[in-house]
Amino acid sequence: MPAGSLPLIAVYGLTIDANARAFSRAGAPRLINFFFDKPGSAVQSRGSSLGGMMTVDLIRRMLAAVGAIVVVGGGIAMLRAGATSDLPAQAPRAFIPGVPTVLPAPLKLLKVIPIPGLPVASVDILWADQASERLFLSDRTNAGVDIFDGENDVFVGRVPGFAGATANGGGGPNGVLVTPDNKVWAGDGFSRVQVIDLNLNPPQIVRTITTRGTNRADELAYDPVDHLIMIGNDREQPPFETVISADDYTIRGEIDFRDATGLEQPLWDAQLHRFLLNVPNRLDGGGARVAVVNPTTLSVDANYPVATCSGTGLALGPFQRLLVACGVPFVMNAVNGSMINKITQVNAGDEVWYNAGDGQFYVASTDPATGAGVLGVIDGLTAAWRQNVPAPRARVVSALAANNHVYVLLTATPAGTVDVTPCADAGFKNTGCMAVYAR
Repeated sequence: MPAGSLPLIAVYGLTIDANARAFSRAGAPRLINFFFDKPGSAVQSRGSSLGGMMTVDLIRRMLAAVGAIVVVGGGIAMLRAGATSDLPAQAPRAFIPGVPTVLPAPLKLLKVIPIPGLPVASVDILWADQASERLFLSDRTNAGVDIFDGENDVFVGRVPGFAGATANGGGGPNGVLVTPDNKVWAGDGFSRVQVIDLNLNPPQIVRTITTRGTNRADELAYDPVDHLIMIGNDREQPPFETVISADDYTIRGEIDFRDATGLEQPLWDAQLHRFLLNVPNRLDGGGARVAVVNPTTLSVDANYPVATCSGTGLALGPFQRLLVACGVPFVMNAVNGSMINKITQVNAGDEVWYNAGDGQFYVASTDPATGAGVLGVIDGLTAAWRQNVPAPRARVVSALAANNHVYVLLTATPAGTVDVTPCADAGFKNTGCMAVYAR
């Protein structure tokens, strides 16, 4: 970007086509990036379908015509229909649409939720379903998906039938998510993908899909536009992603990553209409990257380098800020792969999460200075570290936007050792538990 230029970060409520026409759009906001030097200068769009160059004055007229809300250089302007005023360079953060005002109070432990069964020592992913306000934990120790009521913060049940922690086929459950039709999709050992129907009472596995492999099917993401699941077989040679129809459960294709040492968390970016995938270091010694995967062509459109590190979690925040867990958390621009910030006050965990309710990223990991387990808090808008909250044996994290409760699974302390976790403080020694944090 030229020196002194201002980034027009987001345009809400409109789409601009190749003929430079602006029109209102229902549904999710469309993200369009423009870069310009001064009024009247030519401007090139980035990360949108717009072709060619436009002037800033023309953009202003188009935005004013539809009453768009605009973010410019960190500030905002609300241009009503017919408005012609210049866009501001700064504005108070609290007025940014779509990003909640951050509460100044620190995050604190609220309570813990006991988990029945064997002491929870091996888990993979914790998924918060915002629609039902329920949480789903890949509990390998108990060979099932644990279900929690996030509105009342209680354990409600477990769906059995998975490989468990010690299976020769890689163990499971692994990655987990919920689709809008109330189905849980979960990776499992022996290259299996399990589908749980939550509409049944009790919920149970209703479909098993086998991908091409002998080891586990791991972490996954869902494309709600094309109704596609993308799940990784991270321990095969070469590792590969499988794309499955969520409508008829058929396998639509595979994508090999022949130069990768493994595959980690994918996610769906609705504004880019692409899967983003955290790919660890390459076999030739090259660093980790974020792969941009086209769900239609089953190909990789781009690779955004991160660092020489072991990539793990991935979370998408506001204005295409992408938190990439790779040794430490990195914040990247998901549109073009440019690096926004490297967080050094907390290490990267296996899972990271963005909570739209409070505008924060969360990391379940350790403090680099002490090695103690912590829940790291990173601001979604500024990409700055805010807080580390004590969370001994923190493993995975998610959050609910409805109540801004943040959930962290604390794994069981081995028998015969002193349990210093909040689980023990609540009377659940050497069992593990779900810790709930709030402001």
